[in-house]
Amino acid sequence: MALKELIQEAFAGVPYPGDDNITRCPYNCSECRRIADYFKGKEWAQQGTEELRKHHVALSLFTPEAFHYFLPAFMLASIDSYEKGDVIPDAIRFHFEYAQEIQGHFTMRMSKLSGAQRKAIIDYLIHMESKGAGSSEHAIGMLTEESAYA
Repeated sequence: MALKELIQEAFAGVPYPGDDNITRCPYNCSECRRIADYFKGKEWAQQGTEELRKHHVALSLFTPEAFHYFLPAFMLASIDSYEKGDVIPDAIRFHFEYAQEIQGHFTMRMSKLSGAQRKAIIDYLIHMESKGAGSSEHAIGMLTEESAYA
């Protein structure tokens, strides 16, 4: 199965997080409002590369449910247009590299991923490495430790 189909199949059943569950900012900052407004009511499969590149910071601002739902759109965008979506692979890899400061948030995001989704993400990271996106060794290691985050 091709990588794009693997990603689409693995994430096909992830439910939309809800219009009020895109970001959750206690400060109601303008960036979180902008991200929530842009992604509100949108299907992940209908997102364009240019718009996702402009909104790559969303990966850091999404709720765990929104991250889980929109992640495949970002992966597919960078596969199709790596040169145009150059910031996306690094933004994705960052979220699978454990940092002590964000332990609870990291654990919550990881717990939402199924085995098939973890495999799709690992295959994506390996593919992007082959295109020169940088090493994903640590992120791949974290994604393979299912029992710690399931």
